[in-house]
Amino acid sequence: METALLILLPILTAGCTVASFLIARASEAKKKGETSGALQKDIEYIKQSLQSLITAQKLISDKMDGYLERLIVAEQSAKAAHKRLDDLTKQNQNQ
Repeated sequence: METALLILLPILTAGCTVASFLIARASEAKKKGETSGALQKDIEYIKQSLQSLITAQKLISDKMDGYLERLIVAEQSAKAAHKRLDDLTKQNQNQ
């Protein structure tokens, strides 16, 4: 009986060790998969957020271009008005 135990005990220990290793490896693979999935989800969210920011920036840029064109027209109009005022002032001083 004692000999059987001496043979059986190392075999059971080795079997438990192998089973424990396989279970830990499967658990680690599952954790890696979950982590990888979470990272992929976060990256996708960052891409979508960046795309939204790019779209918003483009709209703001287009708006600013419109304001710039209007500003140029207003400056030209003010310059012409000042010239007319200067001409009128000179005419009044000559009379």
